[in-house]
Amino acid sequence: MRGRWERIRKVGSSVVLGLFLLGSAGGCAIIDSGRAILSMPLPNLEKCGWACAEEVIIARSETPSVEASLERVNTAARLVEIGELVLQALPLSAGSSWPQEMKGALTLNAQSLSRVMQETYGQRVLYATALGFKPSPWTGRALDMQRGLFAQAPGLHDERSYGTGKPSEDDVHAFGVKVLGEGYDRGFDKNLFRLIDHHPGFIPKRGLFSAQHGGTAAEFHTNVMEAVLALSENRDELKQFGDAVKQGEEMCERAYRDVQESAQRIREIRSQTFGNPASAEEAAKKGDEAASAKGLQELEAQFETEKKEYDDAVKAYQGSLQQLSVAVGHIKHQTGAFTAEQRALAINVQAVVDTAQGLLSGTRLLTEIAAMHIPKATRTFGDELKRIARVGGDRAIPHMKRISVNARLLPANLSLIGTESTLLDKESDPYDGLFANRINAPTIAAP
Repeated sequence: MRGRWERIRKVGSSVVLGLFLLGSAGGCAIIDSGRAILSMPLPNLEKCGWACAEEVIIARSETPSVEASLERVNTAARLVEIGELVLQALPLSAGSSWPQEMKGALTLNAQSLSRVMQETYGQRVLYATALGFKPSPWTGRALDMQRGLFAQAPGLHDERSYGTGKPSEDDVHAFGVKVLGEGYDRGFDKNLFRLIDHHPGFIPKRGLFSAQHGGTAAEFHTNVMEAVLALSENRDELKQFGDAVKQGEEMCERAYRDVQESAQRIREIRSQTFGNPASAEEAAKKGDEAASAKGLQELEAQFETEKKEYDDAVKAYQGSLQQLSVAVGHIKHQTGAFTAEQRALAINVQAVVDTAQGLLSGTRLLTEIAAMHIPKATRTFGDELKRIARVGGDRAIPHMKRISVNARLLPANLSLIGTESTLLDKESDPYDGLFANRINAPTIAAP
């Protein structure tokens, strides 16, 4: 996803500083992402309704803890990831059932998600409020949605990894055969390419690629934007701006790959040069390698330049999105009647937009709660560890593991939330309510 263009954290940034940054305006470990988080708009409660109200009730009744705060941030990152998947990566048709199913998943309450949560967290002890931790229902929703869409997907606590090169045509074809079988419709290659390139590890269910409407095979569109193009009366104008958005997206990709490559080289050099020697011989070797310090400084300067180029690419991309938004806005004034299939497609477009914006609201709410809780949680972290220690034995291990894993993922999660939530908002908002009048109008016969 464009989360791959995450604002690259400074190599070796401290988890403690990251935690502090989440709840305050100071700090320098993850400056760009932290500022984006702290300036994030409040959640749109109309888009997530009871799901958000439920989270607020849970948060008010719990003891603020580092464990719960880190878990909320991780879930927030997964929600915005799923939002980008449904909006950009999955094929859409008038007969597709997944848009309504995903929209429905946002209305599930905590009780209906208890089975999913128990499968994930295993032990009822994890619900004990005495430990200051109760899994968020949003975590269950994220799991439920992933399972509904994908035959295989990374775990919610798995670190995302991405390749440095574009998938080849052979890579896409091999993936298509794996997902859909030999002789699959090559019209789905755009979806398969995006999944490999932006979401490696996400293997969609075969059923997403077949649907009927009115007893015949429904026409598929690559994503929401392509579906909107098919339904609009100003297709040529929209296509022009849509092409500019795609070009901007590719520029962001290239800029991200440059930053990613430099960051990896810096990490490798630092681990080789400044790692902790285990022996005298290794210490001597480290001394010899110190000569590479000048090269490291040059690489770090290049890294900073590439980060700025990446930031500029993101700003240009957002500008293209704004221009597309203006052009898309003209659709609301179009009056041409839909056929039954077009109407069904427009309803599905709105369902996907509602889902993406509902997930975005969940992301913002979870991040807001974590930001409010983390100052107190960090002050009482010693007491939190003592409470977990008193639980003892095998029951304490999941808590410590969750804190450790989520702390390690924190910089990447903050980066993803800070950048991707803004983009998801700009990408989904222009499509909201586009076809409301035409959906409610009488349909015409297909030509």
